[in-house]
Amino acid sequence: MPIANARPSGFHISRIQNRVYRQCALDGFNARLRAELAAHLAAENAGDVPATKVTTELEQKVPLYSHSATRQSYYSQGWHAVTYLHVLRAKEKAREQRKAQAIEVPNEQ
Repeated sequence: MPIANARPSGFHISRIQNRVYRQCALDGFNARLRAELAAHLAAENAGDVPATKVTTELEQKVPLYSHSATRQSYYSQGWHAVTYLHVLRAKEKAREQRKAQAIEVPNEQ
């Protein structure tokens, strides 16, 4: 039986007591969201790559954050803490921001 989630149940970034390691986890979380948004935008523009394939590729590629094993571990935990719901919320927020910018500056020619 495959394990769907390798993290211990109940993991949440705010439960990390040390502020430095909590920041490492937040950096990983935010970096993953930025990478997901960029990948989804590129996939939408190309029109031929399914979004789920992009997500699974990103999930396995955790970039190097620090040569400290502890900090890299917390960064990785933050990277893997991103769920599909987080991605959907971030996509919707980015879409609303783009719409607001388009309304704010109509055609400046």
